Amino acid sequence: MAMLTIGYRPDTGEWVCNSPGGPYRFGSGWVAPAAVLPDLVFPVREQDGRVGPLVGVLVSASSLSALLAGKKPWLETVIRSIHKAGGISVVSAAAGIGEKTVSGYLFVPTLHRFIEAAAPLPDVVYNRVKSREEEESEPFQTAAAQLSAHGVPLVNRSFFRKSDVYDALRSDRRLWPHLLPTAPVQTATDLRAWLRQYSCIYLKRDDGARGMGLFRLTALSETEAICEYPGGQKRFCSLDALASLIQSGRYIAQALAETDEWNGRRYDLRVLAHWHNGRHTITGIGVRSADVESVTTHVFHGGTILPYKEVKERIDEAALERLIALSGARLGERFGFVGEFSADIGVGSEQQLYIYEINAKPMVFDEPEIEARRLERLNQLFAELAHRTP
Repeated sequence: MAMLTIGYRPDTGEWVCNSPGGPYRFGSGWVAPAAVLPDLVFPVREQDGRVGPLVGVLVSASSLSALLAGKKPWLETVIRSIHKAGGISVVSAAAGIGEKTVSGYLFVPTLHRFIEAAAPLPDVVYNRVKSREEEESEPFQTAAAQLSAHGVPLVNRSFFRKSDVYDALRSDRRLWPHLLPTAPVQTATDLRAWLRQYSCIYLKRDDGARGMGLFRLTALSETEAICEYPGGQKRFCSLDALASLIQSGRYIAQALAETDEWNGRRYDLRVLAHWHNGRHTITGIGVRSADVESVTTHVFHGGTILPYKEVKERIDEAALERLIALSGARLGERFGFVGEFSADIGVGSEQQLYIYEINAKPMVFDEPEIEARRLERLNQLFAELAHRTP
């Protein structure tokens, strides 16, 4: 890997280099030749006349101030890893992306802090905007259109809705054995029909995350049901009383599976996947187990982290790899390029694999080895999208 040093002039916004062999391509722009480098310098990879990659990190406007105050440690870790891999990252909100340049903040490794900076449009942009509402806003849509017009890959374009994911996966018959019956519910009549068929179901907000908006509904009779949720439960004498809940937002119903247990507790897999050399492959596998009476395995709601080695022999890893690759292909057809995702996978009582849900913006894993591998795979992805050998 060839390395060279480029410099940035904050007063003019110019990127320069005094190494022979230039000029060098840098994102959508060029590194200009200079006799002397400025004070702010960066070691970068060089390959085939290009330096970097230049990686844009797109965040919510409210996240910028938190990042500058040192309150976004995971995001800063990602940014540091980009520089360590020979790239440069510029962090901005959607409003900072213009027709030819991006205005935001540049991390300076030698100073261990961020400075205001401008750069050419990046080779690739990593989307970490934190809300659906912001992704649907005019500034974000304008920024996404600008990037698309210049052929800049956006990783990942948007959050997923559970119903859209199910429809995408349902389009492939090979995935049917791994899908639990799932459909939108809008009325008490819908709930009655589901409980009549399955007796126990999950209700999930279509746009929920981390177990938020999750309920388990168990029929007691034709009219009565127990509704369990993280932190408690409530008995309903009439399903009509649930109508206001499901009409307050988009909800889906999902059938339960007979699942494997470890020491008497349900568990599921958190699978992290990245695009690599033309397909999605597994980066890491975490395991989360639920308390005996708990609705969810999410640690946020009382779930427990279980070492993967405890259940590894129960998992058909080759089948899991195929499932992730196939799911990623269908997601790409539905949502456009998907660089990374995480999947909540259930393990059946006979080791079948069930897809509970898939997330476009994976959580921060508690397992250090998974996070280390994630950084490695992200930088391989950025290099691949910038047309460099990772």
